[in-house]
Amino acid sequence: MYPPVRSWLEKVLQSRFKGAKISVADTSKKVLSKWLFEKGYHRHFKDYSTYEIEVDVTGVIEIKKTELAFVECKLNKITLRDLSQLLGYSKVASPLLSIITSPKGISDSMNLLFNVSRRNDILYYTNNKHIVIGKWDEKRREIDQPSIIPRGYQF
Repeated sequence: MYPPVRSWLEKVLQSRFKGAKISVADTSKKVLSKWLFEKGYHRHFKDYSTYEIEVDVTGVIEIKKTELAFVECKLNKITLRDLSQLLGYSKVASPLLSIITSPKGISDSMNLLFNVSRRNDILYYTNNKHIVIGKWDEKRREIDQPSIIPRGYQF
């Protein structure tokens, strides 16, 4: 899943942040703090050494302030445990964009949590930043827009 997700995130970031320098990589096999150091991005994040997290796909957006974007990829239905993992990562590094996706969508309990109980508050990792959940469309190689939680979010 990583190569098409990496490519998709790069397109999303380039479209959203015109003129910014964008770098996106499969970081699934490396601790984020080490990857940032190796690529020279560590100087933009004063707490980078605390980023002992393994994000599947990481984007770096070099604009006025250098920002991060995360995508966690799951092969099975996304569960609360999966969401909690990304929530923890996002609280540590406070990325501008934080996404979790799976070709199988979300579990039944996640569906109840978000689409019945409307508990979107669980997605927030700072006051104005939240995780986006979406089903990965393997044929189109992008997130299926109608599946996105919270509803109405646009990439």
